[in-house]
Amino acid sequence: MKMMSIASMQQSLRALRWPGLLGLAALALAALLELGLTQRWQVQSDELQATAERLQRQLRLQRASGAGPEATLQTWQLALPDADQRQQRLADLLEQGLRAGLLSSRTEHRLSIDATAGLERLRVSMPVQGGYAQLRGFIEAALRQDPALSLDSLKLRRASPAAAQIDAELVWSLHARHHGVDGSKP
Repeated sequence: MKMMSIASMQQSLRALRWPGLLGLAALALAALLELGLTQRWQVQSDELQATAERLQRQLRLQRASGAGPEATLQTWQLALPDADQRQQRLADLLEQGLRAGLLSSRTEHRLSIDATAGLERLRVSMPVQGGYAQLRGFIEAALRQDPALSLDSLKLRRASPAAAQIDAELVWSLHARHHGVDGSKP
């Protein structure tokens, strides 16, 4: 391979003129950025790999100690409130909607019980009207107050794109531990 002399390199650079020099500078900058990004991506990849390995070790330890999914399910069930708190929890949910300034014309409730699992679920359909910030605040406050509450679905509608009011259909589930007819715990 023939070595280029300094004089011939200067002559080649002059021949490129400013658009060519600008393109050459852009290529050099892109190469430097590529090198920096590649290194950062490698660091992030290594961190994610270490996190995945740590989680896999924890999962293996849980399985070895017998604290598998069944134990997690039992822990969750034991943390659920008793069924006799259902009416108060429902009243708290409705009151939070009112405090958030949301208008609700009606709510519908449907109770389902799985006696063999010792669980019950009160499904609450709640149409509301209000502002977007009010709705977000209500959902956040409700989920924070009651850890055994889940938001199953949310449908949003606006009368027009410029309307400040939102019509929302919220479907909640209040989960609880169910006791048999005799009051015994499962």
